Amino acid sequence: MKKNELKFIRTGDIVLVKDYPNLQFKEAKTDPTKTRFAVVIGNFREGAVALPAQAISTRRGKALNPSYRIKENELMVPKEVINRQIDIEIRGVIKAHRFPLIEGKQMILKVGSLPLETKIQLIGIHEHIKNRPFQVQEMKMENPNYAKIMGFFKEVTVAEKLQFMRDNRGNHQYEFLRNKKFSLKAIQFLEKRKNLNLFSVKLEGNGKEFTHTFATRKSIKEIQKDWKKPKMAKAWIREDMKFHALQRNPLLELKPDPQPHPDKYTSLESLGKLQDQRMNREKER
Repeated sequence: MKKNELKFIRTGDIVLVKDYPNLQFKEAKTDPTKTRFAVVIGNFREGAVALPAQAISTRRGKALNPSYRIKENELMVPKEVINRQIDIEIRGVIKAHRFPLIEGKQMILKVGSLPLETKIQLIGIHEHIKNRPFQVQEMKMENPNYAKIMGFFKEVTVAEKLQFMRDNRGNHQYEFLRNKKFSLKAIQFLEKRKNLNLFSVKLEGNGKEFTHTFATRKSIKEIQKDWKKPKMAKAWIREDMKFHALQRNPLLELKPDPQPHPDKYTSLESLGKLQDQRMNREKER
């Protein structure tokens, strides 16, 4: 795979890999490497020449048997993952404890992507096996940075569920922009939910603009102070309480955000005045 293609590979993409390492080749009396499908677990460094990827294995055909008993470090590839280019259904189990770094030159082509629901299931397996001593030992041996990679995969998947930094084409750009700075261009108060205030915010930076609804406990004065200066995208997403809720439980179903009015955005400086006017109107009713 060429370098300009590698930089567009996303978390959860399935790639065909040559020379994927086989840790059990001695016990299985097979080759030390094998051409196989694998799931990319993160593209978290700009200009990276190698990405962590988890093998998809049929376990010598055993995983294709309906009676196959899935291990605690495995997740079955969903049936709907079919590659149209090579007309093949991608079948088998994702080995969720594998984190080898796969170089771009080993990646032959992208063949598909995991749906969001499957990525959330994979997070659940990561959360489970990171507390299992035997699994931790295996993961440490192959890649000492396994916990950091797990954390990145979870963060990017949560961002996708929140549709944070989703462009007009439906592509999620967060993992490519998380270390880029963005400024608040405009803001609109939407509603109050219990102890949370919901604001629609337009962020701009790096030649791009995104709109996102933030749930925050901060007061108007705190917002005017804390959101005045540019922040990295990874700092902005942490201003949304919905992000923290999903970090605790990625399966959580959130109440839909209210729709902003296209003509009711204002500057951060004017936000307090508009809020005072709104409160005065409510008192007069």
